[in-house]
Amino acid sequence: MSAIERHSIGEHNFLTGSPSDVILDIFCHLAIADLLAVRCTCRRLSWLSTLKVLWLEILQRDIVAHALPMPSYCLPLGMLSANQVECLVRHLYQVNRNVWRPSEPYYRTIHLPSNRPITWVRLVLGQWVLIASSDTSSSIIALWHLSSLLQVGRESTVSPVAQAFLDGPVEQGLVQVHRYHGVTIALCLKKRIPCISVMTIENLGQTAAFRQLTTIPDASHLRFLRGFYIGVAFSQNISIPSVHNWRTGDVDYLQTIPDLKGGYIDMAARSNWIAAVSRMHLHIYILDFLGSGRCKFWRGLNMPIAMSSACFDEGSVSVVPSVDEESEKLYLCVGNRRGIHIYEVVCRPLDDHLELIPVWTHNLGLVAQKHESLTVQPRFGASPHVITWLRDCVDLSFLPTFVAARIPTPDSVVGTGDVIEISDPNLPSLYCQPVRDFDEARGVAIFGNAFGELALIDFSGVAGRSQEILESCFQPLSFPPSFGCDLLPTEPVHCVFAPPFPYCGGDLYDEHKEYLFELWREHEPENIPEGWDTDWELWGGW
Repeated sequence: MSAIERHSIGEHNFLTGSPSDVILDIFCHLAIADLLAVRCTCRRLSWLSTLKVLWLEILQRDIVAHALPMPSYCLPLGMLSANQVECLVRHLYQVNRNVWRPSEPYYRTIHLPSNRPITWVRLVLGQWVLIASSDTSSSIIALWHLSSLLQVGRESTVSPVAQAFLDGPVEQGLVQVHRYHGVTIALCLKKRIPCISVMTIENLGQTAAFRQLTTIPDASHLRFLRGFYIGVAFSQNISIPSVHNWRTGDVDYLQTIPDLKGGYIDMAARSNWIAAVSRMHLHIYILDFLGSGRCKFWRGLNMPIAMSSACFDEGSVSVVPSVDEESEKLYLCVGNRRGIHIYEVVCRPLDDHLELIPVWTHNLGLVAQKHESLTVQPRFGASPHVITWLRDCVDLSFLPTFVAARIPTPDSVVGTGDVIEISDPNLPSLYCQPVRDFDEARGVAIFGNAFGELALIDFSGVAGRSQEILESCFQPLSFPPSFGCDLLPTEPVHCVFAPPFPYCGGDLYDEHKEYLFELWREHEPENIPEGWDTDWELWGGW
């Protein structure tokens, strides 16, 4: 035996013969890839590398210390096993590398064709997907298991967990998850007389079904959903914002005179106050959620910049927190032709204090031209630390682009890879009136458009057994038994094919449409479902 071999064996014996706490301390300084490599050396080191205490340290070192997004719907770490904590840490680390890599994001695209325009999509608790597909007179709302959609192409058939038919096209929607008490869904139906349809999902034994809770007539432009309260910007087709208690039917109008400039762009609710933003102002209303439920105007601020769009960080899917988890922090994102601006709304009614604090700005680098039309549509991700928007320019200078940015926090170090752009010609669902949702912690984005083109983008690459373990780390979506209300119909209704609905953007110039046709023919995606390359001819007639 050579001296080198004896020296190698001596080092190996020293490591394996050391106390467990010493080895764990060494493991805490290893990269995840190196730790997994050490696991292949011997049984003792392999066992030590699977301990929960070790992976909790790595979670603190690689995820928490770098302010990487943690799923808000994750179960408490104390409830997770060592295997679950390891799977969660490895998933979050891999998603961060794939999404925010310096060169370009790594992802996998899954095409899911539909025979109706996709008008609303939402990711729920990292495990479920709600999809609304609509024509001019009806719509389908369906609940899908995310893992089954990620297996499209690997499995022969995929079916929704539940679906129902509605008597009007879905324009907007909000979802609220009650811990261990099911889910509440509010959908804005754009009918001749618009309304808000409030529903839930219940357990029917072997299946699940959508059940109608109530309908709020003459209300549109859905803005927030919190408990039994729903905020809308339009009442009786005029821009008078109101707050509805969908359980009792009580209505409280925030204003008595219509806003001639379009009303509130977005609203958000906290424990005892409501924030509402218009194109010119930020207004705060005091609300007694637990008592009378009446609203009273408190204070207002002039917005520091002109805006074309805005959103609060309350998100389209909210998990009702317990009292000790309640956060009064609120972030506001406003967008215009020049850039994206993030503000923190500091509201302390007891101290008579209201302030907008600038947090982050991203310059779009565009100069407004005479015939330029830029669609920004900012939206927060699953956490207030990620913002996404869409860029679509009529001057034909770039492809429709999905942009995601990670907002710096006091504990994070922002580098050049904190803004990503996806303008892939193989992702046609970005083109005509796209709707989308992005869960940065789960590593999944979903896109749909007015031609029924639906696509999932998977940044994680998790599959098989690892995906099952990962989903077991998340809060389950419970389906309670019957509420005694009416089930929504599950029989198909007549589908009226018409121009894409709803179209809420500006006027499209003929040269823009012609350019998109030529672009589609030039960069026709490969191996796409049948029909995706023919729908564009219909747009020509439109």
